[in-house]
This record gives sequence, C-alpha cells and structure tokens, in this order.
Amino acid sequence: MSKFRATQDLPENYRQIGKLDLNENRGWGMILNLAGIGVLFGVGWLLVKSLAVLRPAYLAEENILIITGMREFWRGVLLLVLSVGLMIVLNEGMRWVLFWVFTGQRPSVGFRGFYTYAAAPEWYLTRNLYAAIRLTPAILITVLGVLAVMVVPLNLVPGVLLLVSLNLAAALSDAAMVWWAMRKPNGSLVLDYGDGIRVYHAQANDEG
Repeated sequence: MSKFRATQDLPENYRQIGKLDLNENRGWGMILNLAGIGVLFGVGWLLVKSLAVLRPAYLAEENILIITGMREFWRGVLLLVLSVGLMIVLNEGMRWVLFWVFTGQRPSVGFRGFYTYAAAPEWYLTRNLYAAIRLTPAILITVLGVLAVMVVPLNLVPGVLLLVSLNLAAALSDAAMVWWAMRKPNGSLVLDYGDGIRVYHAQANDEG
C-alpha cells in the first residue's frame, strides 16, 4: 500500500484498534491546553528576540506595541481577534485543500464553539498521509510567517508574530495526535472525523 494513499474502502480484515478524541479524553485535553499556553508565550518570546535579525527596524521604540491606555488596549484586543481568526482560516483552509487533493472529494467543515475543523470522515488515510495533512499547515504557516516578518509594513509585524505563535500553540494538539497515530503498527489506516481519529489495522488471525 502506498504511504500516501486515501481510500473509502476499509479492507475486510481491518478492525479498529484505537481511538483518540480530545473532547472525550479530558486529561489529554487539559494537559495540551496548558502546554499550548507555554508554547504560545515561549514561541512569542523567541520571535521577538529574533527581530534583531529578522527586522531590526521594528525595534525602534515607536514601533513597539505598549499598552499605556484604553486606545492601545483595544488595539491589542483587535490584534488578537484578527490574528486568531486568520490563523483558523489559514490552518483549516490548508487542511481542507489537502483533504480535497488527496481524496478528490470535498471535505466536511465542523464548528464546536470557537473551534473549527476540516475533516474527511468517509476516508481512511495511511499514517504518513494523515501526518502530512495534520502537520503541513503548521509548518507552512510558520515558514511563511517568518518570511513575512521581513517584508510586511512595520505596523503589521506584531500581528504576524502573534499569528505564528498562536498557530504553533494550536498545532500542539495536532502533533500529539500524529505522535499517537504513528505509534500504531505499520499498515494502519487512520480515519479523521474532525473531533478525533480512529485507527484500523489488519487482525493478526486474518493476516494468515
């Protein structure tokens, strides 16, 4: 079986061998949320430090966003809201396109509170393909974001830095799910239904 294949037909001897749903596994979800906060501030700090190399002109005092009054406060709130919205659109938009490219079928889009996801609940993906679809948006947005810091107008630099930081923090759950799926046996197939994943593998007594 190709390492990058999607199929709607689960082989007859395949059975579900695992399921990971972060909405059901509160422990995992809480740990990842707390870790995500650490990643957000850690990555943000590293990116700000990198401005000395990436965009030294931004470090001029007049370009730094400092909250000294209500005007700056609401400017910061607006920056956060726009960055979160753009991060969700870019991340899930890329994943939506990748699902469509590899399955040839328009993926589904779901909403759960402030959480949005793209999924292909009728398709079984090889582990490598699942990992690529899950992680590509985070990697691509990070690379493009770092490059953008060097060329965008100075007043947009904070938004780009925040977008990259939020994206990597949100990608922590994607990385955890990929890590869990990649630990399953070779030949496993992954079904991504949005809220979680199910993993299938050939039963030993059927492999002959």
